[in-house]
Amino acid sequence: MKPAAELAERKARLIAQSDLQRMQALLAWHAARKIVSPPAPEERSARSRALAATAIGIALPLFGPGRMRSLLRTLSFVATGLRLVRAWRAR
Repeated sequence: MKPAAELAERKARLIAQSDLQRMQALLAWHAARKIVSPPAPEERSARSRALAATAIGIALPLFGPGRMRSLLRTLSFVATGLRLVRAWRAR
């Protein structure tokens, strides 16, 4: 059987290793959130909000609320995909 000091040292190393892996997972999570989240308001162009509001205002009466909901959901997924591709290419 191993001496108690050797077991205590192994236990301390395993605890430190699990803490390190937990921190690495947290950093990866924050990096993924930063890539997927939309840009901050100060990073957006000044005209993008007005352009989007105008487009929605015109399209809503044409397509109706049900179709607009699904269209906006699809466009949101496309925008997220584009942000992922841009972040992947930037690395």
